[in-house]
Amino acid sequence: MREESRRKLQRVLWRQRAEKAIIPLGVLAVVALLGVFMDYDRRAEITHLPGTVLSVGPSSVSNSGRVGNSLSVYVALSNGRHVNVTALKSTNPHVGDHVRIIESRHHTGRITYSWE
Repeated sequence: MREESRRKLQRVLWRQRAEKAIIPLGVLAVVALLGVFMDYDRRAEITHLPGTVLSVGPSSVSNSGRVGNSLSVYVALSNGRHVNVTALKSTNPHVGDHVRIIESRHHTGRITYSWE
C-alpha cells in the first residue's frame, strides 16, 4: 500500500473513532453539569425571619400520606413579603400568631420557605 493511501485510510479510521466517542463524552459532560447544578442547589444560606400568620387552610401537598397531617399557612414576614408555607397540624397555627419562618437561599437562586 502506498504511503498516501495509508495516511488517508488512517485519517478515515480516526474520524470514525472520534464520531463514536462524541456521544459518550457528551453524555458524560451533561451528567457532570447536572451534578454541579445539584450540588449548588443543595448549598443554601439559611435565615430565620419573624412573621405573622394571616390565614390557615388545608394543605395542597399531593402526597396522600401527608395530606391529613399538614396545613397551608399564609404568613406576612417582617420584611414585607408574604409567603405560603406548609406546617404540621401538631404546631396548631392560628391567625395572628407570631411565628418564625426559615428562608433558604440556594446557590442556584432558588428561595424556599419552611416552618420552624
